[in-house]
Amino acid sequence: MENNQKHKKAIDTEFLRSIIENDVEFEKELFAIFSENAHRNMVKMDDAIKNGDNNSWYMASHAFKGASASIGAFDLSKILEHAQKHPEDNVEQKTETLNKIRDEFRLVLDFINEELLEK
Repeated sequence: MENNQKHKKAIDTEFLRSIIENDVEFEKELFAIFSENAHRNMVKMDDAIKNGDNNSWYMASHAFKGASASIGAFDLSKILEHAQKHPEDNVEQKTETLNKIRDEFRLVLDFINEELLEK
């Protein structure tokens, strides 16, 4: 039950649905695009760690942060904001941050999958 409650706050659906005016098909498309881009950004962030590329880290976290906020995934967006503001972090710090991002993203994905199954 606790885990399910965590899922329910992974995305602020009231916020999202007020913006997209409860368009269920658009919501599905938005979630699909978000998920695809999220995976791409996490790969870029992982590559940035391996390559010591602070600019790529910044750019990927910035893009991912905005996308997360736009669908109402505010907890994920906050972690990404931290990542964006700390491109100079060392490998261990960035790895820890990326792990937090992945954990929160899993909650968002679980939430998305539950929402789509309900429709």
